[in-house]
Amino acid sequence: MLYVRNAEKCPERLVKNGKCIFGGYDGHPERLDIRGLSRVYLDLPIPKFLTNLRINSRLTFYFSIGEYIGSVDFFDAKVFGLVQVVFWNMSTKQRFSYRSVMGPRRRLVPHSLIKAATSSYKKSRYVRISWDRPANKLSAILHLKGDSVRPSVEGAIRAFLPEISDEEVTLVLPAPTLRRGSARYNAALQIHGAISLVERNHEKKLMDDADGLAFLDINRTYMKFLNWTEFLTGMGFVGGKRILFRIEAGSQDAVDPDRYNGNTLFYDGKKTLLPPVVITHTYGIMKSWNIQDTENMIDLTFSPLSDHRSLVDTMVFKMNYHTIYGTFSGVLMTGDGEKISINSIPGLTKTNFIRL
Repeated sequence: MLYVRNAEKCPERLVKNGKCIFGGYDGHPERLDIRGLSRVYLDLPIPKFLTNLRINSRLTFYFSIGEYIGSVDFFDAKVFGLVQVVFWNMSTKQRFSYRSVMGPRRRLVPHSLIKAATSSYKKSRYVRISWDRPANKLSAILHLKGDSVRPSVEGAIRAFLPEISDEEVTLVLPAPTLRRGSARYNAALQIHGAISLVERNHEKKLMDDADGLAFLDINRTYMKFLNWTEFLTGMGFVGGKRILFRIEAGSQDAVDPDRYNGNTLFYDGKKTLLPPVVITHTYGIMKSWNIQDTENMIDLTFSPLSDHRSLVDTMVFKMNYHTIYGTFSGVLMTGDGEKISINSIPGLTKTNFIRL
């Protein structure tokens, strides 16, 4: 029997009477906000303004355009903020990475899904992601100053926000118990723009404007003290049809993953909520990964090509973060029972360990 997990109509608010409204939803709410849950930790009546401090936020913009594939990450842990841009030239496998660390601030990842913006404030690492749903646009701007090792980067990408709910999903999941919640918004996007490099010898590598694909992931989670997660994101074409997918597993997985998980497939303008998976890489993260479920809907391998590691270690915060570029091959199945055979579709995986 085919696994089925249908998306429902999205509620206006994701928290009601101190509890998350769990489920998978078509479209988006006006705000991605899970503040105000009751008795989040150890069933103790801790004031909500304190438990709200345990909500970590993350915004990731994955892109594949021209020769380049990469991601822009905003990570907000209240007392600490990180902006990171990592991308690869898919022809040469050359990697480019830039990072900016920020101290405490009010909010790095905005709540509004209608009109908002987030940016880094360091002039040498200026990164801005903004969206305006009434104008049907999302833009990513990069002004990254080079150094003795890295070139300078100028990038401008415009994405067209989904006009139909089948190309976006809002997921509200236990994290991992019903007392704590995680909310995320995912969208499959078509993009247009360019990324240009200026090498140390002032040689300019200008890119003509091109069309491409992007995947937007905004996540808010009541975090545990120790967390690990693996995210896999593929973007490409099969038979001329767009395919984007997100598959994940980690310590925040819901206690009932068959009913609640964050795995989603966007194919040919339609989405399928996928079953939970088991991810294995027996010989290390730079060897072949196996991704399988028990419903015969997911049977993939990921072949890593290049790894970028970030390590942040302070007295109150530690993050060990890998972004890996590689290719996916195997089979995925849609909710209609259509099997999709994919061969060497480019994608990124992220593994992270976080201690708060």
